Amino acid sequence: MAEPWAFAGESASLLGAQGGMVTLVEESSFCISGRSGDIVPGGPQGLFFRDSRILSRFELRLNGHQPEPLAASPIEPFSASFVGRSRTRPGRSESTLMVLRHRYIGRGMREDVTVRNFGSEPAFCALELRVEADFADLFEVKEGYVHSEPEDHRSESVDGQISFSCRKGTIRRGVRVTASEPGRVVGDMMTLEVIVPARGEWSMCVEVAPSIDDEEIEPRYRCGRPVERAAPTERLQKWRREVPLIETDHLVLRNVITRSAEDLGALRIFDPDFPERTVIAAGAPWFMTLFGRDSLLTSWMAMMVDPDLALGTLQTLARFQGRAVNPLTEEEPGRILHEMRFGEAAGISLGGGTIYYGSADATPLFVMVLGELQRWGSRRGDVDALLPAADRALDWITRFGDKDGDGYVEYERASDRGLVNQGWKDSWDAVRYADGRLARAPIAMCEVQGYVYAALVARSHFATESGDTALAEQLRARAEALKAAFNRDFWLDEQ
Repeated sequence: MAEPWAFAGESASLLGAQGGMVTLVEESSFCISGRSGDIVPGGPQGLFFRDSRILSRFELRLNGHQPEPLAASPIEPFSASFVGRSRTRPGRSESTLMVLRHRYIGRGMREDVTVRNFGSEPAFCALELRVEADFADLFEVKEGYVHSEPEDHRSESVDGQISFSCRKGTIRRGVRVTASEPGRVVGDMMTLEVIVPARGEWSMCVEVAPSIDDEEIEPRYRCGRPVERAAPTERLQKWRREVPLIETDHLVLRNVITRSAEDLGALRIFDPDFPERTVIAAGAPWFMTLFGRDSLLTSWMAMMVDPDLALGTLQTLARFQGRAVNPLTEEEPGRILHEMRFGEAAGISLGGGTIYYGSADATPLFVMVLGELQRWGSRRGDVDALLPAADRALDWITRFGDKDGDGYVEYERASDRGLVNQGWKDSWDAVRYADGRLARAPIAMCEVQGYVYAALVARSHFATESGDTALAEQLRARAEALKAAFNRDFWLDEQ
């Protein structure tokens, strides 16, 4: 960490005037705040954990006023620093008090607050921290329609800490906010009064810990423990040590490669049940979860950087591969999931989430990416262990993917709760006829047929390597037949 008072961050006051925000992310936790560091209600800001907003307000006041924001600097994907100064006191030309906030995200939040007195005499400081928790669903916040409080919403102030809890369906969620220094707590406000020595400083640590069904989740960053020993910090340092380096004197290309490596490292998520498996999330901050299509394509394109990203993604998708027919979630035997969410999840592992399977392309992509991983020649034992899942996926293509028996994989949702469109363009109005009318299901997208072809070819290579020539020939014949039919039916002479 850089010297805290020799700051090189961006101007918070200028960017704040343009509506800028700071986003931090660590697995299924993320925080969106203003560039002052405050989380203010009434918008998309908040601290989120497992698809629920566990803090909807986190505002710091010094002597009754918001510190003037001077600078904001993301340090890592999961940490940032904010610098502000207090309002000028009457009779003084300049303020002598500065506030530094170091924030760390991970299964909750830790914030180290330091007040520095540059004056020649001791300074009285009253720090007020106001917090609120609405436990709003992530998508309600994202879409801007949070209207009502959750059931049985409670708040409690005791022993210098503030706690909130609520019930959402059958799940009880909660959050506890604790300061390392004793203060007075009234309602949602925590107040601490201190004297900061001349040319000295005073510090405290605030810890935010979520809970599910009254079981508190231990935050990644705890007050009183070294931040450099926390799991997110150690994982990111290991990633940086092991990611391949590319030397180039082309400045723009070098910056793109560096930024891409950092972003890829930040998108990794880990299953507590299988900590050795790394899974790629779909995107930060709203989609920090496992997606079939997005996670497979990203890990495939990153195979040169780290093939284990693809292996972990494939292993995790195989773990949750469809086993039964369920019209509500669109699960079908052999189908690879579209998305996993945790809004009503009681468990902390990936398996505690809610799974939706409405994807036409994730299942053939699964087999295709497995074949690509085989070509890289690493971890063959682990790769071969996924072949039964690949065969179940190919069986889904035949039994469920081709809904009208025309030889192509198409989609049509099983209920009005599912996605209307189940390819990469999955908004309700994304697929249209040439005259502009909305396309009617079942719909066979061209790229999905390409994935199916690649899946058949990939599985035929496995069969050839194992000496099963009959299966290899059968799969190649299916692939060639699909190719011939596709070139006949999808080609438009006039185009």
